[in-house]
Amino acid sequence: MPKLQRMARGIYKRGPHQFQVKIRRNGVSLSETFEDLRAAQAWHTVQTGKVVADDYVDRSKEKRTTLRVLLQRYMDDVTPTKKGARQEANRLRAWMRSGLASYSVAGIEPSDIASWIADRKTEGKAPTTINNAVNLLSAVFGKAREWGYNIDNPCRGVSRSAPRPPRFAVLTEDEQGKLLEACRRGPQWLPHVVKHALVTGMRQGEIRRMQWKHVHDTHVHLPKTKNGEARDVILTATGAAVVDELRRLPHRIDGWVFGDPDKPSADGGFTEWQVQQAYRDAAKWAEEHLGVKRLTFHDLRHVALTALADYHDDVIELARTSGHKTLGVLARYINRSPEEAAKRLREREAKVRSGAA
Repeated sequence: MPKLQRMARGIYKRGPHQFQVKIRRNGVSLSETFEDLRAAQAWHTVQTGKVVADDYVDRSKEKRTTLRVLLQRYMDDVTPTKKGARQEANRLRAWMRSGLASYSVAGIEPSDIASWIADRKTEGKAPTTINNAVNLLSAVFGKAREWGYNIDNPCRGVSRSAPRPPRFAVLTEDEQGKLLEACRRGPQWLPHVVKHALVTGMRQGEIRRMQWKHVHDTHVHLPKTKNGEARDVILTATGAAVVDELRRLPHRIDGWVFGDPDKPSADGGFTEWQVQQAYRDAAKWAEEHLGVKRLTFHDLRHVALTALADYHDDVIELARTSGHKTLGVLARYINRSPEEAAKRLREREAKVRSGAA
């Protein structure tokens, strides 16, 4: 090892074009090597000023900690407190399988997140799927600062994926009847679940969480919904008739209409996977044998709210039933065809003109 030649306080010449800076102050030990003496002197001045003024921040913890550690802690401490814990845990596990999980949290930059987004787009992932994952990672970094990690949030300032055009989902009454016919080929509960979705516009998770103590002749009370707030779903006469059909079925002793949504099916639970799989099979059969366009379960919400829009005084009242916080989002669910929209507009026009006459 070459002998160090002291050039100035804290600066040593190690060899040709090698100047090492050593700072030991206030319990802080720093060391850096430069090829230029002036650069070494400048770095020594800046760093010494920080240490003496007690502005120096030790980031050794952040450098030692990988993203995987933060993801695991978040999944252990934060995720279980959330309503969508299982879905969030799946997203966290996906991040743990990514290459970024092995990075030091001090070294992850916005460019890394942007590259991850670009790769997911190349894989054909949906914009919403990508954005939800990035938003969750942003929450992890935000929580890490509460845990005492001195890190910037690399997700801030990174452009999210533009959403796809809104779905346009319609089913005629005849097509709805055929879909229900296909559902009768599945589990006994399936046609009741689908019919309830078609007449109320309730989300799948809300239907799975229905309890008899919250089902009334005029409405279904939802103590906790997707946005965390309670909501009353007002029943039309058709909706009340569907509820009456449910009342005539054998009741469960645990109070759930269909089953405990938080238990696996083997323990008498009523899971999201059960509903999705049974509905997919029915929708596929209806398409192949009855010529019904295949819709997702969530598309049934579009069909229901399009019909319910006719029965409400205005969109504000409809939003109370649907649970939408913004009218812009609600508007995406009202899927009238141009022909239907023109027909309704002309009917209102004729009514106004006849009144004026």
